Amino acid sequence: KKQHELVERQQAEKINEAKLQFFINIAHEIRTPMSLVISPLQQLMSQDKDTDRQRNYSIINRNAQRILRLINQLMDIRKIDKGQMTLMFSENDIIKVIDNVCGDFEQQMKHKNISLEFHHEMKSLKLWIDPSNFDKIIVNILSNALKFTPQNGNISITVETKDVAAISISDSGSKIDEKEIERIFGRFYQIRKSQDNSNVGTGIGLHLTRSLVELHHGDIHAENNINGP
Repeated sequence: KKQHELVERQQAEKINEAKLQFFINIAHEIRTPMSLVISPLQQLMSQDKDTDRQRNYSIINRNAQRILRLINQLMDIRKIDKGQMTLMFSENDIIKVIDNVCGDFEQQMKHKNISLEFHHEMKSLKLWIDPSNFDKIIVNILSNALKFTPQNGNISITVETKDVAAISISDSGSKIDEKEIERIFGRFYQIRKSQDNSNVGTGIGLHLTRSLVELHHGDIHAENNINGP
């Protein structure tokens, strides 16, 4: 039985490695042309003042940035796997960092009529973090919350300091099966939407998030809201 489990685990690791290498190869091919699309687009956004075209530019830019972000996530996972991810720590105000990320999600929240609330008792909270990678942690969790929060729902972020600094992000989306809660941080693991039984996301965002949290010497876990839907 143990031998069988070992073989299954090794086979799963080989499959995951093959998937990742396949995605990495494609990502390399896509990254440069995507950058070449975004650069002239941003020039148009700064020069063309037509309101209707600006709206279209914004949609194109947002989705182009989303593709580029997915590509960069794949690159980050590969760096972590190879032990090549180096964090540059400095003292930063995480209240300000989180507030800036919330601002970046403003349009997407309006589109689904979702309220986003940021609760913090302190005006600032300085911690030693890698700003760009800490930013990715918050972006990935908010993106995930946005996917599973229905129209007219709500998402809240709370920062507290008790024994340690704690950041919690909750939403009014449907509950996750208890058997799946820990698995959502696994590489390539996708949760199915209960409405149409379809897969959501790529299965890399939360896996990368956990890796980055651990590189910050932190801990991350998920749980269902007791009083939630």
